[in-house]
Amino acid sequence: MKPDKLKIDVIQDGQKVKNGIIKQYDLEKNDIFYSSSGVAYSNFVGMVQRGTRILVSIPKHFKSVTEFESTDTKTKIKNIKLIIDTIKTNTLDFQNTTYETNKNFSSEFALNAYFNIYTYFSEHGPYVEELEEISKKNGKIISWKNTLSRSNKFLIKGNLVYSPIFYKKKKKHETLVTECMIFALNYTQNILGDFMTLPNTSNIANRGVDLSILGNEFIIYELEEILCNTFKDINRQLIKNIIIFLKRVNSMKEQIPSFKEYNYEIIWEKAVEKYLNIYWSKIKIDCGNNNIKTSNKNIKFEKKVFSGFNIINHEWKLEPDHFYKDKINKIIYILDSKYYTSINKLNHKQFVYHILLSNKFPNYQVFDSLILPSKGKTGIKDYLDVDKSYLGKGKKHIKIHIIKLNMIQVLKNYVN
Repeated sequence: MKPDKLKIDVIQDGQKVKNGIIKQYDLEKNDIFYSSSGVAYSNFVGMVQRGTRILVSIPKHFKSVTEFESTDTKTKIKNIKLIIDTIKTNTLDFQNTTYETNKNFSSEFALNAYFNIYTYFSEHGPYVEELEEISKKNGKIISWKNTLSRSNKFLIKGNLVYSPIFYKKKKKHETLVTECMIFALNYTQNILGDFMTLPNTSNIANRGVDLSILGNEFIIYELEEILCNTFKDINRQLIKNIIIFLKRVNSMKEQIPSFKEYNYEIIWEKAVEKYLNIYWSKIKIDCGNNNIKTSNKNIKFEKKVFSGFNIINHEWKLEPDHFYKDKINKIIYILDSKYYTSINKLNHKQFVYHILLSNKFPNYQVFDSLILPSKGKTGIKDYLDVDKSYLGKGKKHIKIHIIKLNMIQVLKNYVN
């Protein structure tokens, strides 16, 4: 279906959802949460299709619903593509196991199976099998087995001569596995190419989509038979992924599958870390260099785990999202991503992080900040500045900031 034929509705993660939308898109239990007063709120980021309509639930601070609705269809599709790309990128982090490992992600579509099929295609091309062809025609490699068993033998001047000489030649040919592989790649491009950035498969686009494969249970049975007689691991994995892909496609109710992420905070945290490690110097400039302490150029933030601070419960841990210890300038950075609509209360966890880590590194200054998404420009403001009367004598000053990063910029960087 062409995007310009679609009607696009929009809601926002954490915001109210009308009952009409819930019914129209047949939203599931996990898609909605209800307040104590019975008001429905969106509980996911992603998209759902029903017929010629698409519902997109945009992330907090991505844009307002009004801003999104005021754009043309082309811009709406572009924004949906960015959102779905972030979900895809996060989901593929689980590629080493199975895509079901990401319990916060829901889709009828076998996303990892598709990318596993593409990986094989990008490395080996379309699947082919090799057959050995034996002929009497001149060739480069003699088939001694056939020559010795099938040729006439002549004794000429004391020499044993075989005639004719048989030659062998390996010939590649495509199979049902090839046809299903090409179907998976082209079908995905056709139905998802407008809503998700996909690998380039233009060199097989002219082979089209064989719709006789769609919904054909006999083909899956044939593939399972082929799998039983295939022993090379890489080929077995390919066939397994094709079977997974076809079973999922056959079970889909709609042409365009749904993609729903129920914990977008994880994506925001990963996106922020990538952004910090590339653009920290730019963030410092945007926030004003006086607000962020100077660090060396090789800064690298990472999730850090500190344990052993509780002598009673040794398993308790401190886990700041983005930590960096600047040994040159004697500064520790304690940054924590928060996927919040707003923050107006004390974040006790960050306060505890500050106190304990400040004591652990007594010779270091502390830069502490929460990082929130924003529709606007990057900026910084003070969040907590503890009065001296609450500090012990000689104790370090406790100050925590809030850095707001433009969400769209951070997400674009995450998927590129």
